[in-house]
Amino acid sequence: MKYFIFIVTLFFNSWCFSQSVGIGTNTPDSNSILDIKDSLRGVLLPRIDASKRTAIPNTQGMILFDTSNKYFWVNDGTNWVNLPPKGNSSGDLLFWNNSQWNVLPAGNAGQYLSLAPGTSLPTWVDVNIGLGNISTKVASNIQPSSSVSGGTILTDGGSPITARGVVWSTSPNPTIALSTKTNDGTGIGDFISNLSGLNSATTYYVRAYATNANGTSYGNQVSFITYSNFYIGQSYGGGKIFYINSTGQHGLIVSPTDLIISINWNNTGSTTSGITTGANGFAIGTGASNTTTIIAPGNYGPNQSYAASLCRLFYNGGGYTDWSLPSLYELQELYNAKNIIGGFGNYKYWSSSEYSFNFAWIIDFSSAVVNQSSFNKGSFAAVRAVRSF
Repeated sequence: MKYFIFIVTLFFNSWCFSQSVGIGTNTPDSNSILDIKDSLRGVLLPRIDASKRTAIPNTQGMILFDTSNKYFWVNDGTNWVNLPPKGNSSGDLLFWNNSQWNVLPAGNAGQYLSLAPGTSLPTWVDVNIGLGNISTKVASNIQPSSSVSGGTILTDGGSPITARGVVWSTSPNPTIALSTKTNDGTGIGDFISNLSGLNSATTYYVRAYATNANGTSYGNQVSFITYSNFYIGQSYGGGKIFYINSTGQHGLIVSPTDLIISINWNNTGSTTSGITTGANGFAIGTGASNTTTIIAPGNYGPNQSYAASLCRLFYNGGGYTDWSLPSLYELQELYNAKNIIGGFGNYKYWSSSEYSFNFAWIIDFSSAVVNQSSFNKGSFAAVRAVRSF
């Protein structure tokens, strides 16, 4: 009896799988294994995100909907291949990058697609009036609110140049549709452009442009950062600015008050014994390295109270921990700005610049002129901490 039931079941399954199955129809198409008909509803395939899709082992013929990029994907047995997506606006193009379809936004009139070496997608490029005929000058005379640039036009492409200048923006690839541009005459040749109304400490992108009857072409893009509106005595970075270098964007800050008015340069207080630490930087910018050298193990170490360690290890004004004992020339700049900074007493102030075995450099702020001198490391002097910005 068991064998009879098994044979009947096997015959029934073979008959079922040799027929077309219909859902919503009694006459399924004979060429299909499954024929679904419904005038109001559709079929929903599995919907998962990209991370789960890519974790599925390659299985030829598998199809699903990726919720991350809103595409249908089919597995060809080796890779997942997305079905061509729809564009976002009129004029969009599809580009196959050897692994998937990508939507390229429509370009502007007169542009062409260019595929740069090492990239997988082309970008729209403006057609120049004659290949390489216009270039943009590097920015110069950069100020907090202005700069100078310009361009060079070698040929007019067979039609006179009726307008030329530069256009700028805080975003790359600015065009003359922007109001931030100059108009610097007509014709070919060199021209200088003055950019104004800029914001301080801001990155700007600049392109030279040339317009004739054929349209507008652009030169290469250059960028620059405007200087900040820093000034001596400005409260900034946990203290007050007392020195600004030639860039206008960097310099030195001093603690707003004395850290102490009486402390040794060495860690012993002895005026007759000491060591040579090697903190021999004098120039502006060397105070930080001097301080690191002084407090290093093998010199005065990190666990003692003395001028350099007070600045670096025990002071964190403004939340900063990179304060240093100023080098001699940094201390000299501080002396020059002392009346603007304010709060200095008639004290001798330590620098981080070592003079010898038992001596280091100080400047006497009670003097009417800069008075640099060596001072015994075991003696007492005042301290102001500095940091760079």
